[in-house]
Amino acid sequence: MQICQNTLLPPATLQTSPDMGSHSNKLRSAALGLTVLLAAGCITSGITNLTPTQVPRNTTGIYRIEMIWESNQQALRPETIQPEVQVTGHNATYPMTRTQLLTNRWETLVGPLRPAETNLFYSIKVNWKYNAIPVPRSDSQVDGPFRLRIVD
Repeated sequence: MQICQNTLLPPATLQTSPDMGSHSNKLRSAALGLTVLLAAGCITSGITNLTPTQVPRNTTGIYRIEMIWESNQQALRPETIQPEVQVTGHNATYPMTRTQLLTNRWETLVGPLRPAETNLFYSIKVNWKYNAIPVPRSDSQVDGPFRLRIVD
């Protein structure tokens, strides 16, 4: 996810009147500097799926889904991050838990799958809150669908 809102016109499209003279160049330079500043302040976040695309079938029918979620949002409230796995055909969502040694890595177990199931289609959704005025706001990001192939 990338959120970049630029309400300024690019410097090439700024209209100046002929009587502005040297102020025209100063205006364009200032607009260019502000545009670069706004672009550098873009908020980005991303889900990286770490789950392999295929795994050998196991006797329990339970499989691990892992991901990394990163964000450069300064107002993010880290304690509110709540990722989950949504599996196609399952009525439940599977909440993910943070791994022990890494703060941006998450995992969950899904299943049990029926013995006849050979594909698991799933999406990863991350919900979080960030500081805003007058109260914190919620946001989320979804990535997928992904396919986990179960090999006999």
